[in-house]
Amino acid sequence: MGEITIQCSKCYNQRKVNDPLPALSQPIVFKEALHNDQDRFNLTTGVFICTVPGVYHFGFDIELFQHAMKLGLMKNGTQVLEKEAQDKDNYRHVSGNVSLQLTMGDRVWLESKLDTAESEKGLTESMFFGYLLYGNYTG
Repeated sequence: MGEITIQCSKCYNQRKVNDPLPALSQPIVFKEALHNDQDRFNLTTGVFICTVPGVYHFGFDIELFQHAMKLGLMKNGTQVLEKEAQDKDNYRHVSGNVSLQLTMGDRVWLESKLDTAESEKGLTESMFFGYLLYGNYTG
């Protein structure tokens, strides 16, 4: 069997703990970067900007306690993945993954799809990550 290697020269991994989600249809801003190669993920805006065209894998993992959430993974303003969960009395885990073809300047982010009042209840811990699977190199 052949080996698959993932080159993490174009990776990021962000973490957000116990902060309320932003207003409806706003990017989620992560305060902590576990890894942010070449600062391609903007911690101020919560948006990843593609500088190397290719196929990228993006995903998120969220732990909820007494919390409702609905998230959309967005590419250039278009939702490409949506996940929803609600749990009033227990913990719940929600995750999502997608591979996307990106060109130079494409933007990817995670955004809240619930009003702020619902997303402020309970506790959450969330991670958002992405990495280049393979580049579209020419020449």
